[in-house]
Amino acid sequence: MYQSKYEWKVRRKTSDIPEALREKFKLDPLEQTILENRGFTTEADLEKIYHPKTYDAGRVHMMDKAVARIEAALEGDERILVYGDFDADGITSTVLLLSALRRKTDEDNVDFFIPNRIEDGYGPNQTIFEEIVVGQYDLVITVDNGVSGAREIGFLTSRGVDVIVVDHHAFGEDVPEVTILHPDHPDGEYPFKSLAGVGITYKLVQALGLDRKEDLGWVAIGTVADLVPMIDENKKLVTEGLKVLNDTPPAGVHTLLRSAGSDGYIDEETIAFGLAPRLNATGRLGEAEIAVELLLEEDMNLAYEQAVVVEDMNMERKQLVETIFGEADADIDAGNQINIVYREGWHPGVLGIVASKIVEKYGKPAIVLTLDGDIYRGSARSIEGVDLHRILAEHSNHHHRFGGHALALGVEVGAADIEAFKDELEQHMNGLELNLRPLKHIDYQIKQGNMSMKAFERFGRLKPFGQSFQSPVFLLSNENIGTIKQVGKDRSHIKLSMPKVGMDVIGFGFGHLINEVSTQDPISLVGTVNVNEFNQKRTLQMMLQDASVDSVQLIDMRSRTDQRFDMITQEDVFVIAEGREKKGENYYHYGEALPFTSKTVVLRDLPESVENLSYSLRDIHASKIIALFHQKEELFFTGIPKAEDISNVLQLMGKAEEGTIDLAKHAPALADRLGMKMKFLKMAIDIMTDLEIITLKDGIVYKGQEEENWKLADSRHYQKLKSQLEAERLLKMSSSSELKEYLRSLISN
Repeated sequence: MYQSKYEWKVRRKTSDIPEALREKFKLDPLEQTILENRGFTTEADLEKIYHPKTYDAGRVHMMDKAVARIEAALEGDERILVYGDFDADGITSTVLLLSALRRKTDEDNVDFFIPNRIEDGYGPNQTIFEEIVVGQYDLVITVDNGVSGAREIGFLTSRGVDVIVVDHHAFGEDVPEVTILHPDHPDGEYPFKSLAGVGITYKLVQALGLDRKEDLGWVAIGTVADLVPMIDENKKLVTEGLKVLNDTPPAGVHTLLRSAGSDGYIDEETIAFGLAPRLNATGRLGEAEIAVELLLEEDMNLAYEQAVVVEDMNMERKQLVETIFGEADADIDAGNQINIVYREGWHPGVLGIVASKIVEKYGKPAIVLTLDGDIYRGSARSIEGVDLHRILAEHSNHHHRFGGHALALGVEVGAADIEAFKDELEQHMNGLELNLRPLKHIDYQIKQGNMSMKAFERFGRLKPFGQSFQSPVFLLSNENIGTIKQVGKDRSHIKLSMPKVGMDVIGFGFGHLINEVSTQDPISLVGTVNVNEFNQKRTLQMMLQDASVDSVQLIDMRSRTDQRFDMITQEDVFVIAEGREKKGENYYHYGEALPFTSKTVVLRDLPESVENLSYSLRDIHASKIIALFHQKEELFFTGIPKAEDISNVLQLMGKAEEGTIDLAKHAPALADRLGMKMKFLKMAIDIMTDLEIITLKDGIVYKGQEEENWKLADSRHYQKLKSQLEAERLLKMSSSSELKEYLRSLISN
């Protein structure tokens, strides 16, 4: 068996979309099923998907005050600082507001600052305010941060600097006493509460009358990157922004994608996997200003030079993640229900990614920390169903502070308390005995004939996908594999064909599946689906996210070309021919009982009989059975003697002088006269000896007792040969699918 990494949960509808709405929105059965399973069944629900809209920026709480203060600053040539954040949302928010304000006033009057993630930390920073703001700027506008900086912002206002907070993060207990633009302001009534930082920044730019169509490109990038819900106004903003990015991409975006080797159509996946990681890399390494300058640059040549620098930073980020993940992975005890790792010298900017990779590999919450002075600082990531924020609040007395939400947090622990912190959390999580696995929600099961290219292409109406409205996840349940092969330079990926549903499957990082299944085996697969275009042919293909095999895996390695001995370890259970020497306690003869539970059973030799094989396989619980079926001598192509063959040998022997034959001298001639091969003659003589028709001594055959009524079936040697021939027929000469079907029948009996 091969266990899935995720706990699969198929979505089930709780209500139907009325027929009138199905007709109004022209829903086909596939769309209808996915929408109903996700709970989008009312007209209001469907409008937010198919006809999303934007809302009046003036409805944002305190927007009039913010606009009045900024317009006064612009008219009075006051100095304005846009104080951003170091992630993609914060970077695009900064670019959006900065470029808008500079269109209205002298460029020298508006500047930006993004704190260094490593040295300054997140959000407002009093030291920075003291050093570069007080006495130099009249107005500070924070974007994508600020609501958690009441003390620091209070310091600024006490020094005569006005502050406007433009943010979307959750309010804490202490709220800055300044103008706050927030889509979910407790005193506000804005219709859509889930704008990204760049989304609420765009509302400000709109209210100022400084918005341009081109600005929507920044909104799309920041919104997708920040994983806010992709419904309602966010969906509208991203849809319009993607049009801008494809029609007239800014120089910085164009060159950044070129340096990343991407020059095709820009969609939400291009942002999520191409642009966002590269912009975030600059912030993770403490140099987010480079990303802002790149996105502001209008000269294509200069932009390309900057894009190359950003790409190099992204490669550095990847290398850091790979190195730290390798070191962290070496410290993990897979038996724990939470993975807590810490070392000195790890780069703090990438610990969140490392924690996510650990969660992805083990399916359990992870905390990754690095030493900063006498404090361990880092990131925590969890899985759906495990509120790590609550657990930290209730079950650890050894952390200094933490913050975030159920699935992602920042954590600080004193160096003196780190071991106690780790022990306490591990004991708590292990004591729950949860057998943790993250959830994977499945939208639709693909069966033969229930998903066509035409139906799938209608999914374009549901795009863009994102948080809270993710790309549909599909299931292939117990479908037989047509072909399977490893692909990629390092053969770390897998490609399968699933002929019954007419679909190929690509699994990046799933190369190990080649050791778990082979052709004709049933397998269940989960993933997204896209259109593959090759040689002007368009086909549907699944991008694999998870796999499961419910029954024992049968690997056919009888052919020399299929023998992958790297799948076999010394700890496996080996079943060998009766009477052959055992090399250890994990070796068993056919006809002996095997361990009830085994990970891998290797059928090394061909058994003397299928009865012995059946006895050994009866009722075992194995994850994998590898069939080699080596044998020294084959009977299938030579056959075994029949009664007529025995009679012919006897008749010829009767003509010998004194009824004896010296086999050493005359066996070749005897075989030639009988038209037999020497091997066949040897089998006949052994049978005759067994029946006592002849006796064999020192290579001399003597005619035995006179008996006319001998029966071939009375020979034990003949019965053994007959059993071996049957074993060869079933186990060696059968097709791969026939062999697997036969072995499955033995296991299930």
